[in-house]
Amino acid sequence: MPPKPAPPAPTTGELLSLPEALRQAHAHWSAGQAAQAEILCRRILAASPGQAEASHLLGLIAHTHGQPALALELLKQACRADAAPAVYFGNLAEVCRQQGLLAEGEAAARQATKRDPGLVMAWNNLGIILQEAGRSAESVNCLERVVELQPHSPEALNNLGNAYVGVNRLDEARRLYVQALALRSDYAEGHSNLAFVLGELGDYDAAADAAHRAIACNPRLMNAYINFAGIEVARSRPREALQWTEALLAFAPTHPQALELRTRLRTACGAQAATAEAPAPAASTDTASVGEFPAATTTPAATQAKDLHDLAHRVHALLTERQHAAAERLLRENMDPRGAPAALWRLLGLTVKFQGRVQEAADIQTMLATAMPGDLSARFDLAETLLLQGDFERGWPEYRWRYSLSHTAAMDRKVQRPRWDGSRIAGQTLLIHDEQGYGDTLQFMRLIDAARVRSGARVVFEVHADLLPFARRLVGADAFPRGQVPPPFDQHCELMSLPMAIGLRMTDLPGQVGYLSADADRVEKWRRRLAGLPRPWVALAWAGRPTHSNDANRSLALAALAPLALPGITYLAIQKGPAAAQAAEAPPGMNLVPLDAEIADFEDTAAILSLADLLVSVDSSPVHLAGGLHRPAWVMLPFLPDWRWLLHRSDSPWYPSLHLYRQPAPGDWKTVLHDVGQALAKRFPGSEA
Repeated sequence: MPPKPAPPAPTTGELLSLPEALRQAHAHWSAGQAAQAEILCRRILAASPGQAEASHLLGLIAHTHGQPALALELLKQACRADAAPAVYFGNLAEVCRQQGLLAEGEAAARQATKRDPGLVMAWNNLGIILQEAGRSAESVNCLERVVELQPHSPEALNNLGNAYVGVNRLDEARRLYVQALALRSDYAEGHSNLAFVLGELGDYDAAADAAHRAIACNPRLMNAYINFAGIEVARSRPREALQWTEALLAFAPTHPQALELRTRLRTACGAQAATAEAPAPAASTDTASVGEFPAATTTPAATQAKDLHDLAHRVHALLTERQHAAAERLLRENMDPRGAPAALWRLLGLTVKFQGRVQEAADIQTMLATAMPGDLSARFDLAETLLLQGDFERGWPEYRWRYSLSHTAAMDRKVQRPRWDGSRIAGQTLLIHDEQGYGDTLQFMRLIDAARVRSGARVVFEVHADLLPFARRLVGADAFPRGQVPPPFDQHCELMSLPMAIGLRMTDLPGQVGYLSADADRVEKWRRRLAGLPRPWVALAWAGRPTHSNDANRSLALAALAPLALPGITYLAIQKGPAAAQAAEAPPGMNLVPLDAEIADFEDTAAILSLADLLVSVDSSPVHLAGGLHRPAWVMLPFLPDWRWLLHRSDSPWYPSLHLYRQPAPGDWKTVLHDVGQALAKRFPGSEA
């Protein structure tokens, strides 16, 4: 997933009034366009220092994006205004609470309830602050008031349940948690809290089920792991309790309660059980024998970390050099036969996958997802493997973790509206926004109509400006460029979360065919430009975006395409980017017409593809453009391709007009180019040498 370009600064032909600037800032923030909202807020504060509404909004932005000190300063500044509304104090109370400033938070919450006695969030925040301060009876009074005001709020019911736990009203707490979950079945905190209460009431089997559901809904909910471990301790199963404690420490290694619990559980288990948490993997280099859980270890932490780091570094180096079999051998020679840390299992899964043993990789990754559900990097590995296998039913839900990784978290768009889950929302407005590369957007635009039908909503689509013309021809005026203030909307969905929301299955493909269209004027322009060139016209692209993480695996040098230099074919070089310069030295005998300097945008590329007899390309955005236009294209793929091209097939269920040529072995472009050359000679008989 490429990083997003820097967002455009909000612009206008004339100076904005203060009310309009604030309106736009709120609209940007609501849509998850935090950078644009921040720019407007800072402009307002530069012109009007201390302006309360801009300070408040900028404080919320800072809080959401991990700047607690700045958030606290800005919210305090906003609350200094004489007419500061209650909601400012309510938000200040929550920010204080999260920073451990309970006395300040209580004062702010009480000020909020004084200014607006009907403000639910103020009573809620006050109740939680009192609960954390150990004043449970006072907390109950506040949170009962919240439930009176919002009797159908899962959060209100859950919070009151927590307050009842604090005063030992466990049966009432259980009833409230059950009510909350009846209203929202995927409420992770509700499941976790129910697990705790059921455990306290001695219903351990039901408690374990609730803890399982909590972790399934939110794999990073730390209390759910602690509750699960406590349930297993109560069931006299310290080994299982230790497994869930290790699963928590896998993503929260400094969690103090988990560290203390692990020490006690290792003692309870005894040295032998603590060093053998997984059945022994077989020593075979042909298949992976997958245990139920990765192993814990009693090796001193510093020594273990150093050894693991050194081994992982050596394996990564081999993977970078595409020495996958050597990387696998190194891992198997150094992985404890009684089990191994999750990090080594993850690397082993990648080594076997790169060698084409995809099901074996899926087995390893499934084991990791089961044993260490909070390791979202491993779960994203599993998502891509499942999708590569065409297992959409399991793959799309795992794919939702793509923005929970350390290197992608900053790309997550924090929209201040609910995410659409595929439900019917007739009469509302649904914002769909693109998120990744051009090819991804071109491929998944097809699902917008399905989302409209399923939701019953008006759909508005935010898309990269470079692809806006295609989006407008597809969805009309409700498409707008990325960064622009969107129309008011009720729910949102990322473009590549649509498959999960609508429940896309392989049998649903290809769906709409030829859903993209080229601009008629551009087509005529290029018809005139190409008119003097002898046919057949074969558009050619040999390299993808060089910053793509898999570019070295999927791209070629133009010189390598010498087997395609057949007489009689006119190659239209549509290659863009640094590799376009290679067109100046085409392979001997190749009639290549460089067009990159004349191609201003995707509209030009679409026009060329509409006129060409064929596209021959590596995996890159022109392939998706050709597929969406329902134009013929031959795609040259590496041995282990991107997940969307699936396995062991020469066609694509996504695009009926495409034919796929795959490497039969890692790095074997020679066979691919030979096969494409033979197919070209057969398709265009006059081109035979």
